Amino acid sequence: MADPAQLASAIKALPITVSATRPIDEAISTAGGVLFEVLNQGLMLEQLPGVFCAGEMLDWEAPTGGYLLQACFASGRRAGQGVLGFLQGK
Repeated sequence: MADPAQLASAIKALPITVSATRPIDEAISTAGGVLFEVLNQGLMLEQLPGVFCAGEMLDWEAPTGGYLLQACFASGRRAGQGVLGFLQGK
């Protein structure tokens, strides 16, 4: 598919069947991820311009719950601002 919008629509409509789940102690990550040292202020990978990281992709230690959700929302906002800046050539 050469059309990015058509590709995005196809990916979003892809059915996924869950055949089994893992125990909660195996299903939750609480540490690890992309190091902040390889990101710019907009959370873009320095070595891969146009690739942004947010939420649980980042290297931090955070238990599941409200604080993790807030950190994911905040880093998502920061990455979104980084995307806008990147697209505007800033």
